[in-house]
Amino acid sequence: DPRFFNMSPREAAQTDPMGRLALTTAYEALEMSGYVPNRTPSSKLERIGTFYGQTSDDWREINAAENVDTYFITGGVRAFAPGRINYYFKFSGPSFSIDTACSSSLAAIQLACTSLWAGDCDTACAGGLNVLTNPDIFSGLSKGQFLSKTGSRKTYDNDADGYCRGDGCGTVILKRYEDAIADKDNILGCILGAATNHSAEAVSITHPHAGAQEYLYKKCYATLVSMLTRSAMCGGVHFILKNLGSI
Repeated sequence: DPRFFNMSPREAAQTDPMGRLALTTAYEALEMSGYVPNRTPSSKLERIGTFYGQTSDDWREINAAENVDTYFITGGVRAFAPGRINYYFKFSGPSFSIDTACSSSLAAIQLACTSLWAGDCDTACAGGLNVLTNPDIFSGLSKGQFLSKTGSRKTYDNDADGYCRGDGCGTVILKRYEDAIADKDNILGCILGAATNHSAEAVSITHPHAGAQEYLYKKCYATLVSMLTRSAMCGGVHFILKNLGSI
C-alpha cells in the first residue's frame, strides 16, 4: 500500500523490499507499543531515532545492470531504509544503518541502547533486515565454507558444518525503563546491558576469538550488575565456519 506511506507506486516498486518491510514493521511496532506522537517528553519527534542492521545489498546489486531509474539510489542504498522511517514519521533523531555482518541486528540494538543511555535520543526504533535475492552471495559463502553442506545448522554439535541463511525482518521499540514506566507503555522485556567488540586477535578475519568474547561477556555482566537498580538481559552467541564458531 504505497499511498499509505506517502509513496508513489513507481517509487515503491523501485524500493528494496528490506526498506519496505522496515517501514511496515516499524509502523506495527510503534502501534503495538502504544506510541502517540508528542504525547510525552520521550515521544517528541525530535527525540526519536532509528537503528537497523543490514548486511547485504542483494536487491540493488541484481537490479544495477538493467533497472536504474529515478528512485534507484533512494530505493536501494541501505542508509535510506532507516532514513525513510524517520522521514515518514517525521523523526529527527539519529538514523543509522549498521553492517557488522551476521551480528548486524544485535549491533543495531546495542547502538540504540547506547544512544538511549547517553541521552542522544529518548525512543529508538531498532531491528534487523535480511532479504535474499542474489545467488552470487550464496556462491561466495559456499566457496568460503560458511554454509552448511547438509542444509542443517547443528549448533553446539561436533558435526556442525556451517550455517543456513534465511529471510527476516523485525523491529522493536526501545526506551529507558523509567520513561516506559512513566508513559505506561506496553513493556515486553528489558535490556540491562549491551556491549560490542571485535575479534582482532583471531587466526583469520572470519574466525571468533575466545579471549575477545570472554572479555565481552565480562563487560556485559559488569554493566548488568551496575544497572540492576535501573532496569532482563539478552545473551548472544557466535556461529560461523563449522564447529569452530559455535561458542
